[in-house]
Amino acid sequence: MLKSRNLTQKEIEALEARGCTAENWQWVRVAPDFDARRVRQTSFFGEVEIGSNSGFVTIDGLKRPCGIHHATLASCRVGRNVYIADIGSSIQHYDIEDEVVLEDVSSLVSEKDATFGNGYRIQVLNETGGREVTLFNKLNAQIAYIQTFYRHDAEFQKKLEQLIGEYVSQQRSERGRISCSAQIRGCGQIRNTNIGPHAVIRGALRIEDGTILSCAEHPTVVGAGVFMNHFILSEGASVDSGAVLNGAFVGQGTQVGKQCSVENSLLFANSEAFHTEICSVFGGPFTVTHHKSTLLIASLWSFYNAGSGTNQSNHMYKLGPVHQGIFERGCKTGSFAYNMMACHVPAFTVIIGKHMANLDIADFPFSYLYDEEGRSNVIMGVNIFSIGTVRDAEKWPARDRRKALLKRDLIVFDVFSPYTVEKMRRGRVILQELYEKTPREEKVVLYGGAWIKRLLMKKGIRYYTLAIDRYLLEAFVVRVEKSASNAETWDDIMGECRPHSPGVRRQRWSDLGGLLISEERVQYVMESVRGGGVRNVAELLGVFEESYRSYSDDAWDYVCHAFEQEYGIPPSEVGAGRFGEFAQRWAAVSGSLLTLIMENTKSEFSSLSQIGYGLDGGVEERTADFTAVRGTYEENPVVQQLVKEKERVEKRLKNLEEIGKKFS
Repeated sequence: MLKSRNLTQKEIEALEARGCTAENWQWVRVAPDFDARRVRQTSFFGEVEIGSNSGFVTIDGLKRPCGIHHATLASCRVGRNVYIADIGSSIQHYDIEDEVVLEDVSSLVSEKDATFGNGYRIQVLNETGGREVTLFNKLNAQIAYIQTFYRHDAEFQKKLEQLIGEYVSQQRSERGRISCSAQIRGCGQIRNTNIGPHAVIRGALRIEDGTILSCAEHPTVVGAGVFMNHFILSEGASVDSGAVLNGAFVGQGTQVGKQCSVENSLLFANSEAFHTEICSVFGGPFTVTHHKSTLLIASLWSFYNAGSGTNQSNHMYKLGPVHQGIFERGCKTGSFAYNMMACHVPAFTVIIGKHMANLDIADFPFSYLYDEEGRSNVIMGVNIFSIGTVRDAEKWPARDRRKALLKRDLIVFDVFSPYTVEKMRRGRVILQELYEKTPREEKVVLYGGAWIKRLLMKKGIRYYTLAIDRYLLEAFVVRVEKSASNAETWDDIMGECRPHSPGVRRQRWSDLGGLLISEERVQYVMESVRGGGVRNVAELLGVFEESYRSYSDDAWDYVCHAFEQEYGIPPSEVGAGRFGEFAQRWAAVSGSLLTLIMENTKSEFSSLSQIGYGLDGGVEERTADFTAVRGTYEENPVVQQLVKEKERVEKRLKNLEEIGKKFS
């Protein structure tokens, strides 16, 4: 409060008449317009400040006068227009900001040297330790990733821990904070927990050692039956319905509930975890699991959807639960899918069945992994033209729930990117070598713990080549299209097709918790930390933000390098006369890919998909019922969109050919 005063004798008498007591009334200071009539059955210990209480709050549709009723406050500061009622034990060492509601809470206690979840170390991926992540209230997926996976660089880790440790020490305090407009109602014990503005906590059973970040744009919600210990919740998170968290980070827009158990785990932006047991998991953005029978343990996931009964084993009954699983972005598991660890499954792979081998097939993205007679089999590249992959590319940006002004996790949503394209290029080389080395009489070959049918190798090469061409040529023609309208000469257009960083190949890429980033950028971050160029957490976040903003430019640099390797010429040296050749090739691969996707979509309208329709009729009724519910193939919005996209390819080709002719 800007101004406060001692109580008058008349006010003290009025408070005592209403059942109030104080260790020393001289230690209680109030706002100039304090109304003693709005405080009753309250005890004060230590120094207590109370702001103006002349206003009203609305609770469950009822307007109530602000004030303090049936409570014990010890060493607290209470802001303006706060409503406190029915505190079972006490509120100790808390700063309570304006317009807060505290009702029917067992206790709110902040102890000396509390860090509010900051500094607590959780054991990610390896339950026995070695990949600990330090929680703090500015943590994002990128900092967590480099804490987890860059253990091989001891000097870097030491410097990183120092940066984080210095920040954690700044969060240490003898007082907790309940920020403006927060509401805490019907709760059990709350200890050493900071609560952000506009947060809503209702019905939680016990909350200890944590920080609940929140904001007016996206309030954080903690609901009924929740237990939380050693945690950080980000803005817009929701933890509800009996969830149990012990050593957890919950990202912006992430939802946890329905008795889900989360231990020593990270769940970053827009994840969903219901029913499931989650232990020692690095859950990148959009990690989704909804089923009671699912266990996620000691593994990395992102942009993921877990089938019911998904399970993993990380304990081989030798040295303990030390084995880890890497499942790159976009993986999906079918019902009762199982993976024995250690394993490394590539991006956008569908996993069906039980896999007892230690798989290492990281360079075969967009694949289908299935078991047959106890063996793991992989079909490469088939998810490139799956309608499910197309749908995923559209749904993830649309399902970004984050409303906070600051988006903490840096997310690149691209399905086809330097990260996946370079993996396909490496995978294509592997397949070509396997095909050439495998005798014709051998029908299958073992690679990375998985069996590959020789007949499918050529198809995998074809699918990967199709996707590589589509990505590189699309990037090239888009550059030409954008620059052609303002160009006077072909050299002007080619000038826009030069790399942003000449001489930097940007060939190897990583997925740092949703941020697609080149190896050069990663090395720059690490060197900045090691060399002292990054001096604190804020500067570290700034370096990652710079990498995020540079993604498009870096991706183009990659295209320039890969384009030259694929076609023998840099994009900036393609002459106007030869440009038509590249435009036609682009149109051909775009059309082929769209055709494959449309053919894949037809399976959704086959006779097999109509099983269970027209339940009490014959074939005609089945078809009619299916059409009434699902529509026809031709009428489907996704199919219509694909048809329009094919038409746009034809129109764009004509325009591209005109550009080539104009500048020839």
